[in-house]
Amino acid sequence: METNKLEYSNQYANDLLGLNVNAENNLFDILSKASSILFESYIKPAIFSVGSCEEIQISLLLSDKKKAPAVAHIKLLDSKLYWSIYVAAARDKLYQELLAAREHLESKTEKLTLLTRIDPLTSLDNRRAATDDLAKIINQLKRQFMPVSFLTIDIDWFKKINDRFGHNRGDEVLTELSCILKRVTRASDIVARWGGEEFLVVLYKANLEDTRAFCKRLHEEARKVKPSSDSTLSICIGVSVLQPEDLVYPDVIDMQINKADEALYRAKNSGRNRTEFYEEVVPD
Repeated sequence: METNKLEYSNQYANDLLGLNVNAENNLFDILSKASSILFESYIKPAIFSVGSCEEIQISLLLSDKKKAPAVAHIKLLDSKLYWSIYVAAARDKLYQELLAAREHLESKTEKLTLLTRIDPLTSLDNRRAATDDLAKIINQLKRQFMPVSFLTIDIDWFKKINDRFGHNRGDEVLTELSCILKRVTRASDIVARWGGEEFLVVLYKANLEDTRAFCKRLHEEARKVKPSSDSTLSICIGVSVLQPEDLVYPDVIDMQINKADEALYRAKNSGRNRTEFYEEVVPD
């Protein structure tokens, strides 16, 4: 215990560690530097305290100077330390393989989860993902209210685009508009393909003036999409602005989207290529 001298080692240890039975060997000759520090700082005080140390992980220095993981059981008897050690290289390898397998599965799970949230054509969030994210935003707003606007967006005369130029061109138009939506929105906003040629945008921390400016810009950007050389794209936008008192309703998300849809239908029935706000809708 005092000198750290190795007084005895069996033949397997001699061969594995390259010990000379006729020479004086020291404990620190067979322990890695890190394990030597561990011995002085933790193992030795533990042995002084309780007389033993069970299943402690250490690193051994082998005869070829390579390190090998090992597990040691140590007991103090009459000022001598008795070590029972087994090399745990196979166990360590298995542990690393298990870690790698877990990381691989976690990565696969993340990718699969992402796939369930993404619309495959436009790479926007799908309806399910948008609904999940909206629920989180509503919970945040209940704690601290911020102005939020719900926008439903529909491409004007989209069926005519498909009929005249084909469904492939129709898909390209959807993709081009999706790229515009991603470009003009912020990371805090929600942008989703809601279904068919309809999109949902939820502007976070956007008051009425911010929303009007956004819709004006979106109309301008949409006109840059050309389904053909002699046509430009136009869209209708319906807007519903969330009010603090709306948060008391359990179906607040559906209510806001329905309001935006009502404004959207008014935009379509009023000549298209325009934005209507729900607050501005006057019943017939």
